This record gives sequence, structure tokens and C-alpha cells, in this order.
Amino acid sequence: MRPNEATPSPAAPLAVADSLTEARAEEVRLALETIRDPELDETVTAMGFIKSIEVDGGSVGVAFQLPTQWCAANFAFLMAADIKAALVALPWVTSAEVVLRDHFAARRINEAVAQDLSFMQAFPQKAEGELDGLRHTFLEKAFLARQHAVLDVLPKGGNLPLPALWTLPDLERVARETASLTEPVARYLALRRNLPGDRAFVSAQGEPVEIAHWTVHVRSVRGTAVTMAANAEHCRVLAAANPD
Repeated sequence: MRPNEATPSPAAPLAVADSLTEARAEEVRLALETIRDPELDETVTAMGFIKSIEVDGGSVGVAFQLPTQWCAANFAFLMAADIKAALVALPWVTSAEVVLRDHFAARRINEAVAQDLSFMQAFPQKAEGELDGLRHTFLEKAFLARQHAVLDVLPKGGNLPLPALWTLPDLERVARETASLTEPVARYLALRRNLPGDRAFVSAQGEPVEIAHWTVHVRSVRGTAVTMAANAEHCRVLAAANPD
């Protein structure tokens, strides 16, 4: 080595490792932001459910806690399974451990998710079926709540037609022109595009809403949104009281 050549710092490899670990932990955090509490249509990160993230090479561990230890086991299972699926989808992850803590069914859920069991396999004596139907039911509720968020800020009056008559291109055009609509419309369209037809505002099954039924439809949509928002706020307060 030439005299003027800098001697590598002994701490350099450790610094590189720390940098890689931090980058991977950030990838985990971003992945967790896609996981929603199906009952609330809120992310587990926004609700404060995530308690710890640990990265060691290709291994990652995530601990989460629900607002109370008596939250329904089926929703807890769905979130635990979704979290694990998001983790193992990261290309560098070789093993993933998800730990639900302080929950009455934590031990069984943690064991089942670790073994990639289904809900029926996890609770063969108690489960009445798998959770696809439950997930679909709450996806419909989330769709209606997101529709309400758009209708609530949609321009009204003037020469604008009744929202029941708006098409998807109408809604996309107004969203481009109105900043306050950008985020709620994007969230709504993420679910609306999974349904058929060209009408912007449809039932949870994708059926157009007749003008004669529009008022009833709007009232029903508002009721779903208010209920979900109230549940989310209640859970948010309880979750904030949990220790880290």
C-alpha cells in the first residue's frame, strides 16, 4: 500500500451493513403501508398497529398489535397473513416472521401464519369457513365509503348532471382539474375499476344506480362511510393507548 493511500476504516463494512439494513427496513415499512385493516379500510401503519420491524440480512420480523386483545380473530388472522405475504414478496427476503401480540388468539394465529395455514386449518373446531367472503363483504363496504368521500367533495349545481349520470371519463377529467378531488378519486377508482360498466358511481356490485333510487343510494353510502369512520376513530384512540 502506498503511504498516501487511505487506510480503510474498520467501521466501514459495518456502516455499509447498517445502510443496507436501514434501506431494507424502509422497504418493509413501504410494503406495510399497503396492508389494510379490512374492517376499517385503513392501513395498519396509519392505525399505529405496527410495533416493531427487525431486519437481519434476508430475515425480517414484524410485530403488530390490535386496539384490544379481544379484536375478532378472523380480522387479526387476515392482517397477519397479509403482512406475511407482503414481506415474502420482497425479493431479498428469505424468511419472514409475523408476531401478533397481546391478543387472545395470538399464539394460534402466529403458529398458523408461520406454517402458512388457512383460517380453517388454524381453527378447525371454531371456524365456519374461509375468509374470502368476509374479505369481499368489507371490500364492498370500503368501496361505498370511498364513493362517499368523492361525492362529499364533488362539484355540484350549475350545469353539472346528477352524479348518477357521470361516466368514468367525466370523473377522471374533473379529478385532473380539481386538486381536492385527486386523492379521494384515486382511492375510489382503485376499487371502481374492478367493477364493470362506464358509470362513475355504481352499487357495490357494479350496477348503475337509477335516478329514482339515487337519494336512497346516497343515504346508504353515507351511512356506511360514517359507521366505518366512527369505528376507525374508536380503534385509533384505543391503539394509541397501547404501549410500544
